[in-house]
Amino acid sequence: MSLQSNRRANVPLHVEVAALLRNRINSGDLKSGDKLPSLAELAEVFGVTSLTVRQAMNTLHAEGLIERSSGRGTFVKDVEIKPRRVFSVKSDLSQLSGGDMPLEVVLTTDSASEAEVLIEGTAFKRLKRRHELGGKPFCMLDVQLRMDIYDSAPGKFDKELIVPTLKKLGITLGSATQTVALSAADLEIAEGLQVDVNSPVFKVVRTVKNDKDELIYLGDLIYAGDALEFRIDFL
Repeated sequence: MSLQSNRRANVPLHVEVAALLRNRINSGDLKSGDKLPSLAELAEVFGVTSLTVRQAMNTLHAEGLIERSSGRGTFVKDVEIKPRRVFSVKSDLSQLSGGDMPLEVVLTTDSASEAEVLIEGTAFKRLKRRHELGGKPFCMLDVQLRMDIYDSAPGKFDKELIVPTLKKLGITLGSATQTVALSAADLEIAEGLQVDVNSPVFKVVRTVKNDKDELIYLGDLIYAGDALEFRIDFL
């Protein structure tokens, strides 16, 4: 992945690098006290020169987001994470099925190579995938599906939408929770969704439980900023 191929038009590279790191700090992905990679390492990650990274780091230092320690490196400062205002909206479980859009599932990693993930002592299968609409990226997903459920129909879960497949297999969904927040595309997201780096994206965290109140699905979904529209009918 290279920042050069996904940068926004007329935005200097050092501004893009600073924005990528700033987003990670302000989101809590990089925490207070975390040591940042060296200039050379960051330059390799972003596909830019060390001078570009140095300019970006100077910006973050001036903003009070990082601190430099001679002989030790560069560290994230203690930054206050601003709380988001939460709006709670209830919806029907049928809204999780993807509607009538003809989405195509594209696995972005070989499912056979993915090791199981343990969540509270229960084995889950991790699937990284992309949904496409009309041959173009629509959504990126990092899904963890309970292993015994995945093993019951691996071919279907690899190639079909997960929630409708659960229903086809007769698995009763008990409840689901979904949070949606506005964020910005990092390099991986920009490449996967074919959008500019640092462009707006929706980040969705979804949990699904069965009728026994057991977690069966945990997913992180990312949509391009122009892919979704929300409507709330106030009564």
